[in-house]
Amino acid sequence: MAKLALKGGKPVIDRPLGKPWPIYDEREEKALLEVLRSRNWWRGGASPQESKVSQFEDKFAQYCGAKYGIAVTNGTQALECALKAAGVEAGDEVIVPALTFIATATSVALVNAVPIIVDVDPQTYNISPEAIEAAITDRTKAIIPVHNGGFPCDMDRIMQIAEKHGLIVIEDCAHAHGSEYKGRRCGSLGHLSAFSFQQFKVMTAGEGGIVLTSDEELAQKAYSFMHIGRMPGRPFYEFHRLASNLRMTEWQGAVLLCQLERLDEQIERREQNARYLAEGLKEIPGLEPLVDFDMWGEGKFCSRWSFYYWNFRYKREEFDGIPRDRFIEALRAEGVPVNVGAHGAPIYHNPLFREMRFGRTGCPIKCPLYGREIDYSKLYCPEAERIYREEALSLPHQVFLGDREDMDLILEAMRKVRENVDELRD
Repeated sequence: MAKLALKGGKPVIDRPLGKPWPIYDEREEKALLEVLRSRNWWRGGASPQESKVSQFEDKFAQYCGAKYGIAVTNGTQALECALKAAGVEAGDEVIVPALTFIATATSVALVNAVPIIVDVDPQTYNISPEAIEAAITDRTKAIIPVHNGGFPCDMDRIMQIAEKHGLIVIEDCAHAHGSEYKGRRCGSLGHLSAFSFQQFKVMTAGEGGIVLTSDEELAQKAYSFMHIGRMPGRPFYEFHRLASNLRMTEWQGAVLLCQLERLDEQIERREQNARYLAEGLKEIPGLEPLVDFDMWGEGKFCSRWSFYYWNFRYKREEFDGIPRDRFIEALRAEGVPVNVGAHGAPIYHNPLFREMRFGRTGCPIKCPLYGREIDYSKLYCPEAERIYREEALSLPHQVFLGDREDMDLILEAMRKVRENVDELRD
């Protein structure tokens, strides 16, 4: 009789793991009622001291170790706002990683620049500093390193490269709220950074985003691009830049202030459970943590890991040659919500890039101000391809908000699949 649930056996897990997401309590309810009754539902209806959005900007910037915060409508617009503040325009190139959400690249195209997609580091799944340096041309204006899964990029190396070539670094921190690189919070390491507060992120208001910087001039520019071209301290109907309305609502600001209050507690719970799971993985042939504890922990490369999803590895040669996707099928059948990664294939697999769907004119890729040939359909990043097709596994962050029993159930399901691997051969 088959033992694996995939073959008709009884699954190890018959209930949801972790906690329902998003998490809220009476704090969010009270804060939203305050906004409702105030009748100030947008940030311009109250003083900066009273505005929930202004309060959140200051508190979140301080939390991350930056001087200025500019709250916006969502994470994609945060990237666009940061790129505009950095002066990225038509004809410029911006280097981005192959393994990320597509908005990291499309935000570049939406400000009329050209995304240059490069390979990742096989150890961390983050953008490769070597690939960055190899891709730099006289058109390169900026780099967007993405802290994939919340694990920090090699920011020392990236900032050294940027300084050497006179480039702007914009951290994509959509996965990394509260993560730390060598004791410093992600979001304070580049010239600018962009966060998302979309429904499934580790801090959420359903939608929302923020740009952080410690440079006053960049902060003023980001504010202007958020606020239809207005400048701080100038008349309300005086406009200085071609810009859109990216303002966050007071509703979102109120919710995010409450979400920030519980973030550290949630990060601690996730890290404790992830460490326990990582130790357990070491006893299961064919599965291993993304990085060992020599890179993760106080005083290490990643001194704090606040993850949107937790990456780990599948080693087919140690799993009796069973393909990774077959393992995923079996583990899901046992009740574990395992995925390849939050975003799946390298971004250039999308029809947008494969079929060069850049509209009637082909701009910005075919913009005369760029004047170079680029064909994403021919792009191939070997490490990103291998990771996507053969190795990457991930678990969502809310799974790690449960108790130790949840981690034991995940490990039990993994051991069960490993011990009955012969059932997966047909």
